[in-house]
Amino acid sequence: MITINLLNDKSIRFVRKFAAVRLNIRAFPFYYDTGGLELKKGEIVVVPYDSREELGEVIAIETRCDPYFQRCFFPKIIRIALPHEINRWREHHQREKDALLYCKKKVKEYGLVMKISDVHIDTANRKVTFHFTAPKRIDFRALVKDLAAHFKSRIELWQIGVRDEAKKIDGYGVCGRRLCCASFIRKFVPISVKMAREQDLLIAPSKISGVCGRLMCCLAFEEQLYQEIGKDAPPIGAIAHTRDVQAEIIDRNLLKQLYILQDKNGKRYIVQREDIIAVTIPEDIEKIQRELKEIKEEVAEEELPPDDTEEIETMQE
Repeated sequence: MITINLLNDKSIRFVRKFAAVRLNIRAFPFYYDTGGLELKKGEIVVVPYDSREELGEVIAIETRCDPYFQRCFFPKIIRIALPHEINRWREHHQREKDALLYCKKKVKEYGLVMKISDVHIDTANRKVTFHFTAPKRIDFRALVKDLAAHFKSRIELWQIGVRDEAKKIDGYGVCGRRLCCASFIRKFVPISVKMAREQDLLIAPSKISGVCGRLMCCLAFEEQLYQEIGKDAPPIGAIAHTRDVQAEIIDRNLLKQLYILQDKNGKRYIVQREDIIAVTIPEDIEKIQRELKEIKEEVAEEELPPDDTEEIETMQE
């Protein structure tokens, strides 16, 4: 039997508990130090946020043993919310749900081509902010007057991009995991078709577009690595020379450094990058590659919507 002395394990000294707290139903969760509180998933707590105290729901509890987290600062949860605070918090979010349904109903009545994503009502009930997406500029002055009369508050309508909408609504990608923008991405970065081309991906909107209809954010995650390993990599269509064979490169895996070759007889070989002694790039291949590159860029520009990384415009009453 193997005995482990936990007292001598240095990592045990750095154990810290964190709670992921969501301040709004569709808000991005923030991590807080539990401060020794025994919390459960779904509990409502009071946390510091932007120089004030806010209520939020605990959606996850994590334990970290890495010494790195001992040096990092995480704000502490102040306390567990009182029953009357929880009731007020739930009533507030119910008002937001009702406001969202009412606004969608009015948009349909006015026949406006816009999609309401979410709504935020401040705790003082003085301002109601709606976020929406639209293909073009919308004249919603009549809608604003109607909403102001109904809610008796200041009304703001913010037009956002479809990527921001996906971040607010949340969901799951084709990989089966939660959307990156809704789970951990804090700021969007520009994504281009060039990233997909450098990773030897099929340039097709259905393959490289996310649920928002824009290029997937994950294309940028390994972009730097692909640039480094693909800098001197033999291109597809080139003639690779090894000690045993001379054949055309028909496919490659840059991460594994594997190349699939095919000779004149149609026989295929799988070789490592280090097995390729020399590479010959025919002039016609270079010409074809240039033409394909131009065609791919034209197709991408026509079929893929432009990337939007920031809020388009702010509009209010």
